[in-house]
Formats: sequence, C-alpha cells, structure tokens
Amino acid sequence: MVVRGISDLIAGKRDSDEAGWQEVAAKNASAFAFEVLANLGCKDGGSDGEIGRLVDVPELPQNFLPRARDFRKIKNLVLSEDKKTAGITGASRKVGVQGMGGIGKSVLAAAVARDDEVRQAFPDGVIWITLGQEPKLAQRQSDLAESLGYGKVVFNDVQQGRTRLSDLLANKSCLIILDDVWNSEHVEAFNRLGPDCRMLITTRNSDIITGLGAEEYCLDVLEDDEALKLLVDWSGQDEGFLPPEAHEVVEKCGNLPLTLAMIGAMVHNRQDRWGLALHRLQNADLDKIRRQFPNCSYPDLMGAVQVSVDALEPDVQSRYLDFAVFPEDTPIPEAVLETFWKPEGLDEYDTKEVLDLLVNRSLARRDRDGRLSLHDLQFDYLRKQVEDLTELHNRLLEAYRQKCRDGWHTGPDDGYFFQHLASHLIKAGRKDELRTLLLDFDWMKAKLGATDVPSLVADYDSLLPEDSDAFLVRDALRLSAHVIAGDKAQLAGQVLGRLMALSSLSIQAMLYHIRGGGDESWIRPLIPSLTPPGGPLLRTLKGHAGPVSAVAVTPDGRKAVSASYDQTLKVWDLERGEEVRTLKGHSGWVIAVAVTPDGRKAVSSSDDQTLKVWDLERGEEVRTLKGHSGWVIAVAVTPDGRKAVSASGDRTLKVWDLERGEEVRTLKGHSGWVYAVAVTPDGRKAVSSSGDQTLKVWDLERGEEVRTLKGHSGLVYAVAVTPDGRKAVSASDDQTLKVWDLERGEEVRTLKGHSGSVRAVAVTPDGRKAVSASGDRTLK
Repeated sequence: MVVRGISDLIAGKRDSDEAGWQEVAAKNASAFAFEVLANLGCKDGGSDGEIGRLVDVPELPQNFLPRARDFRKIKNLVLSEDKKTAGITGASRKVGVQGMGGIGKSVLAAAVARDDEVRQAFPDGVIWITLGQEPKLAQRQSDLAESLGYGKVVFNDVQQGRTRLSDLLANKSCLIILDDVWNSEHVEAFNRLGPDCRMLITTRNSDIITGLGAEEYCLDVLEDDEALKLLVDWSGQDEGFLPPEAHEVVEKCGNLPLTLAMIGAMVHNRQDRWGLALHRLQNADLDKIRRQFPNCSYPDLMGAVQVSVDALEPDVQSRYLDFAVFPEDTPIPEAVLETFWKPEGLDEYDTKEVLDLLVNRSLARRDRDGRLSLHDLQFDYLRKQVEDLTELHNRLLEAYRQKCRDGWHTGPDDGYFFQHLASHLIKAGRKDELRTLLLDFDWMKAKLGATDVPSLVADYDSLLPEDSDAFLVRDALRLSAHVIAGDKAQLAGQVLGRLMALSSLSIQAMLYHIRGGGDESWIRPLIPSLTPPGGPLLRTLKGHAGPVSAVAVTPDGRKAVSASYDQTLKVWDLERGEEVRTLKGHSGWVIAVAVTPDGRKAVSSSDDQTLKVWDLERGEEVRTLKGHSGWVIAVAVTPDGRKAVSASGDRTLKVWDLERGEEVRTLKGHSGWVYAVAVTPDGRKAVSSSGDQTLKVWDLERGEEVRTLKGHSGLVYAVAVTPDGRKAVSASDDQTLKVWDLERGEEVRTLKGHSGSVRAVAVTPDGRKAVSASGDRTLK
C-alpha cells in the first residue's frame, strides 16, 4: 500500500476512498515521494545495508520534476565500477553551448545524493560542497574533514589541506559532490580520494571535466512535455485549461527549469496572467541584458530573471536587490536580513513576509535551517542592477552597528556577522577601520570564539602586504595555530608571548589591553618566551614522526623534500612553511633524497634496498628501482635529469635510467660500504666515498673506475664536487676534510680543525669555499 501510494504521488494521480475522490498529488508530490523513499530506506524492495548520512545536501525544490532518464544515467555513473570522477555539464539545444546555467544540474545532483541506493554505496556519507567562482578552499577543506568525523581540523593552506585529506579519505567510503565548479584547480583541492570514495561535480564548463579525466554527462534542457509539466506545477493550474499563451511561454523560456519556475510562479493561480507573462518575456530588454552581460550566451534566460524581478512591487524589488551585497554561494540566515532591513522599517514579520514571497516566486530558496540563497544567475543579475555596491555595503554595516553599541566585537553571532564583517569593511572602502579592527584583541577573541583559526587569519590577508603590523599579527597567529586550534583560551598567552618584544606602537597598545585581562584565568607570559614572527627563525617544519635524515631543495628554491626514518618523505612549501604532501611507499628508513634539475621529480633511497622515483606535483610514486643487496645510503641525479647514481652498503654503486626505471650498470671496486656519491657538472663522471677510507672517480659512460683517491685514515662519509668539476672535497671520520685534484688524482690540501667526525660537506656556488658539519656540534 505504501509503494502504491508513493508511485501514485510520483505520477500525480488521484486515489479514492469510500468518501469519493480525493486529491493526493500535492504540488510538492515528487519531492515528497523521494523523501519518503529515503526515510523508508527502500532499495528495490528494501535492503538492510548501512546508509550514509547526508551532509549539507540541499533539499529538493518545490515542484521537483523527476527527470528519470537523466537521473538514472547520472546515478549509474556515480555507482559505476571504474571509479572515475563523474561530472555534469549543461548544454542547450537552443543556444548550442556547454555550460548552460539554470538547466537543473544542482537539483539532479541533489536527487542522486538523496537516492537510497547511492547512500548505501557510501556508508561514510554523501557530502555536498558548493564552490562558486571564488571559494575559500582551505575553509571548505576544513569543513570536509569535520564532515568526515575528524572534528575541526585547521588548514593554514590549501596544499596542507590536500595532504591531510589524502590521509583522512584513505579508508573512507563517501561521495563528495562539488557543486558549481568554475576552475579545475579548485577541484584539485579535494581530489585526494581513497579507493572507495567518489566525486561528482557540477559545472558549466566541460573542459574542467575533460581536464580531470572524469566521466562526463551532458545535461540537456527539458523535453517539451517535461517543461510544460514543470510550468503547470509552479502555476498551480490545471493543464487541461491552459491557454495557448502558456505553450508559447514554454518555448520562450527555452525549456529551462529555472526560467519556467520563475514565470510559473508569476502567474500562480492567476489564469488571466498568461498573456501578461508572455508579453513581458517578448518585450524583455535584451539589449540591456547584452550590454550588462556581453559574454552571456543565453540572454533569454537573463531576460526571464529581469521579467520576474520587474513583476515585484517596488518595495519588495528594492529588498530583493539588497541581496547583491552578499557573497555568492553563501546561504544567508534570516536573522541577517532582519538586521539589514530593520532601518528600512521592516520588523521580523515583515521580513518573513518578503522572504516568503521571494521563495514562492522562485527568486530565492530556503534551506531546512531557514537560510536564503539565490541561483548564481539571479545573483549575477542583481549585481548588475545595483549602481553603487559600496553604498550597499555601508548600509549593511550601519545596520549592524545598531547591534554593536560597544564595538564590533559585541556583534550578534548570527552565523554571518563574524564570518564576513572584514570583507564588507573592505568593500565599503573602510580599510582604516578594518586595520583598527584587526588590531583589537576583543575582536580577535570574539571572532575566534564564533569561528576558527583559519577564518581569523584570513581576515589579515585583506590588508597585506602593505600593513606590516597586520603581517606580524597574522604570522603570530599562524605560529600559534596548532595550539589555539586545540584550546582557544590560549589566544591571549600565545599572542602576548610572541609579540611582546616588538616595538610597534599599535601592537604594544593591543598587548597593553591583553595584559589588562578579563574575568577568566589565563597563563600570562612575563617575558617574550615564544618564537616571534619576523625573526631570524623563519619557520619550523614539523610533521615527521622520526628523525629526519636528509633534505633537498628544488632548483627554484620554493620547495624542499625531506627524508625520514618514519619511512616517508615530505614536500614542503618554504614560503609558507607548510607541508604540501607526504610521499609514502618505502618499507624502511628513508636515508637520502635528490631532486631532478627541473624540480618535478625526486629520487629517494632507503634501507629497504630500493630507490623510488616520485612525481612531486602529484605526490605519486612513479617507479621503484631494485637491484642493490644492501642499504641504499646515497643518491645523486645527473645534470640532465635522465640518470641517477646510487651508493650502497653492498659496496657498489649503480647507474639508473630514470625514464625507463632500468639499471644501466653496476660500479664495483670499493671494499667497504659506499657512503656518498657526487656527479660532476658535465654528467660524465661520479666521485664516491667509502668506509674503505678511499674515494673513487668513475667514468659513467663506460662504467669504469678512473682512479682511486687515498689519504684519509678513517671512513669517508661525504664528498662534494666543485662547480667547475675539477676538484672534490671529502669529509672523514678522521676529523679532517681533504681537497682533491680530480684530473691528476692528487690530494691538494688537508683541512684540519674539527674535533669530531666530519659527516657532511657542501661547496659554495662560486667554488671558493666549503662548509662542513661535524660530530663536534660545529660547522666550519
């Protein structure tokens, strides 16, 4: 009986009982049916499988129209075995372009997300993330981590978020839906899926899907009968009594769901309005639309938005235009609009009445939390109609000021104010006021309480780089992020301990206020006990779980690759001081690492007797080089980046072809472990150092030993070649370094001074100096 009732609802039929015919197909019947199916947990007659929870998935709209063929195909893509990312684009028979807005991509994606079979396939959840044109990616990454059940994870940077998400998603089975994607780089921020995860994206640009190597589904406009059905549902009228003008309206709307919903809502229960609606569509000012949107491929759709807005009463139209002040793709709590419109004479009931009208006219949508949002095409239209956005931002700020009599920090925690005040100050042209705000500790504390560390830090970027004080405060917060994220009560102590030694009058004024304290207890530093921003220590790179054995810097100086006994390598952003990604694959200590001259790959060596070649951009292992029978202690890459030379505890060196992943030759001659190897700048020779107290010069092309360099009385741990390739400098357990003439095979001089074993050496770029590191805890 339940199944029969649901199918009748979907079909819009009528049922009967003893009292006679009763209408059961309400205007939201289809959406209701989908919800009932999900609540019943039905799947082809029922299933006992665990069902994934929905996270931020939009509710299906009023008068939801099931598009069975499209729905089925998208669902099959999501559940297919090839595990590719699936993408929905839009195409229109009428305009002939990819990326049609208002075609219903997001609605269909939401319907797929709510399907019970889909939810059972992803027991760890179906997570919806709206991006838009300018998404706050690090914040969205943090939201995703929280949605996965890991609490509030702080990501200071998108790359850091990618690295962490790779770990968090590794053992999850979830569907991530990225809605309204405009840039493929935005997708990459989340494209770190585990083997049981899937991603579905919606976009107007099919090139994004192609670039991602995803399966594409090109969504077309509605069929004529579907378009008429949707228009009828929104109009609330009987299809059998529609005038001819209604069919012309369908054609003029281009069978686009968004356009049909707006025009249908205009004539709701008004049989006499069809002619007026058609007249307005036919006489829409398309020339104005084309001037305002010169790159718009669908002016008829924007014309329908214009007609719908013009049909509003003047006072309601003014309130609708106010939505242009808000960020795109940001749900607006009703309380925010009550604050905004109170100076205009609207109380909370007036506000609700206006919002109800806009929702009923399909000019806005309301989610289950009562927050309002607009389709991005509607938002684009409003932005073009407002002559002075700066004035609009100031109006919103002044409306909020009425609620902040004792300062901005006393503002309402309405889910919007603390998140967006800084942005509105900038857009209102009040940069000096923002600077004062960001150096106000009461604001810092209040914002941190209402949001999180990334949100607080992001505000300071609005003033950078020209404001040095804001720069220092931001960096102090970044240095303290790992502490404050776990305990917000430590904000005062962390800021005071890091900024106390700075001379800036503005910063000292802020610290004076902090010292005044409040009613709560806190640990107050009496001296500048924490590392300050802007000092000689640029940053500390933390992340390895074991000793760090080696590091190599990319040629552009922007990244570093570290090797650790925790069996991993890590790629670091040196400018930001943040971990970019972790490279996993070795089953033993990672002892050495070298970066190719183009900075795109790294080669690591390990006590698991292998070397691995890594793609640094993608964070993926390219290949494993096997052949050594002992620890691989050192590795060097030739200047052309095509070969690598490894040194091993098996007393040999090996030359490798990095492109083919093949061993080229083995260099034999040492009678002890080979600890180090350096390649000459011309790539023709290599110099190795060994526990047999010697160095050897090798011809890499012929695979022959050229000569042996003798003179040390202890293990030779390291070697470096001068930039001209004529000399080498070796470091030894005998507490000395030696300079060698490689052409003649002679010792030039001995460098004495260390009182401990000399473990490493490097030569300056001009070849005139060398720097050594010793067990005596000094460098020389």
